[in-house]
Amino acid sequence: MLASYQKSLRAAFLIISCLASYLALSIAANAQSAGNATSVTGVVLDPSGAVVPNVSVEIHNPVSGLDRTAVTDAAGRFSIPNVPFNPYHLSVNGQGFAAYSHDIDVRSVVPVELSISLKVATSETVTVEAGAA
Repeated sequence: MLASYQKSLRAAFLIISCLASYLALSIAANAQSAGNATSVTGVVLDPSGAVVPNVSVEIHNPVSGLDRTAVTDAAGRFSIPNVPFNPYHLSVNGQGFAAYSHDIDVRSVVPVELSISLKVATSETVTVEAGAA
């Protein structure tokens, strides 16, 4: 009876040890993955300071090929999570507004918070006239 109890105790200890090791590795992996990425968030405004909803915000790194896109919500806010440390080219495009671009550096776990002011798109009309010689 005592031998059976000792076997059960050893099996329970082995299971608990394996679970503790798995938990420790999981926590370390999550801590490491959170340690080299952050989020890029912000708000998009028009020239008067009003928020602009439904605008496309994209970040791109030409070396790694990473592309992430977000669309502003009703409050003009956007969020791009889990962005690894690197330089990025940010571009913002919205109907009726001039294209906006800016380079950003993601270098720490502190979220990058942006306030982007768009300009109204302008159009030019060119008239070409030709005459008979």
